[in-house]
Amino acid sequence: MPIGGSVWVATREDHPVRARRWSLILAAVVTAASVSLVGGVGPAVADVPVPSEDPFYRAPAGYEAQPDGTILRSRPVAATALSVPLPVDSWQLLYKSLDSHRNPVADVATVLVPRTPWTGEGPRPLVSYQTAEDGLGSRCAPSYALTAGLGAATSNAASESLMIGNLLSRGWAVVTADYEGPESEFLAGPQAGYAVLDGVRAAQHFGPAGLGVNAPTGLWGYSGGAFATAWAAQLQQAHAPELDVDALALGGLPADLEATMRNVDGGYGFGLTFGGVTGIDRAYPEKRLNDLFTGEGRTAMQASSAVCTVELIATYAFRSLHHYTIDPRPFDVPDLRDALAENSPTAVGTGSPIYSYHAEADELVPVAVHDEYVRQACAAGDAVQVVRPPGGSHNTMLITGAPGAIDFLAARFAGAPAVDDCL
Repeated sequence: MPIGGSVWVATREDHPVRARRWSLILAAVVTAASVSLVGGVGPAVADVPVPSEDPFYRAPAGYEAQPDGTILRSRPVAATALSVPLPVDSWQLLYKSLDSHRNPVADVATVLVPRTPWTGEGPRPLVSYQTAEDGLGSRCAPSYALTAGLGAATSNAASESLMIGNLLSRGWAVVTADYEGPESEFLAGPQAGYAVLDGVRAAQHFGPAGLGVNAPTGLWGYSGGAFATAWAAQLQQAHAPELDVDALALGGLPADLEATMRNVDGGYGFGLTFGGVTGIDRAYPEKRLNDLFTGEGRTAMQASSAVCTVELIATYAFRSLHHYTIDPRPFDVPDLRDALAENSPTAVGTGSPIYSYHAEADELVPVAVHDEYVRQACAAGDAVQVVRPPGGSHNTMLITGAPGAIDFLAARFAGAPAVDDCL
């Protein structure tokens, strides 16, 4: 299969002033983060309550009767990238959605719109960017990271605010959902997919953002963010058929949860497995995955009940799941295998062009997992552009793969024909 890809142009030549402005902002973000991590000082932590203690996040009485995607509450916020203010108008939206059992739930998304007028053709594009939320506490959510600054430094959403900044530098609007829901259900697939789709609905219908249903729309995510994006793609035709999704960009996608967890077992990334099993147990209490664990394992689950990515990886690096389970072969236990299979996204054919990028040497998600998802998408009739560079790693591909993903979105918004490596 041919390998696609293109050279990234980070800023648009037809907007040199905006380009310089965003370059300075992103440089300031990197500098601020470096000073904070190396020197122990940096921008002040914003005095923002965590979502679990913020009344804004609580669903109003009677919300269950509202259509999915209905905005229940909104407020303007000051969005930042690692405490550096972003020159955007931004809001948090509380909206009606569904959990993995299709029960009503109130989710939150952040909408960001550049203050500079859109001068491109047609309406201003909207990108739904899914961070790798990958956490078990509300402080891991992107809505918190984008307002709390370095107070959310252990969340992936904090560092991925740089990706959001690059999208905004194109003049595009961005919506990013707290797709794990109010209970932080890490790796609960349907919950994530519904939250993303209804977040797009809410953003399109939020008058102050000035977007609308005709805005060119793309979905993008890497790793855990790609997981949520793939679930949104899988559920879109049944749940939100009116959405016109012009592009899907998926990087480092853990489409097969069991294969991915087996691969990282005993490695530095095992904490993501431990957190993921905990999150699925939280979303599906009827599966009683908690019963698989020893007393030590249950204690560890409780101790990690509100932590984010950095803490999960640091706490559980180079451990194995069998250290915490009664059965020495936990991945062979039918209840766990079934839960992982049910929450692994499948390519069902959406009609939206896909950009799938994955490092061949990815040490967390085997490249064979990527290849199988691409095979499914091609068989379902989707056009898939495949980028699979030799070498690299899961973490480096987050950075090196982003330029091509952004160029892919730009080409789709411009109406250019999609590359199809399935042919």
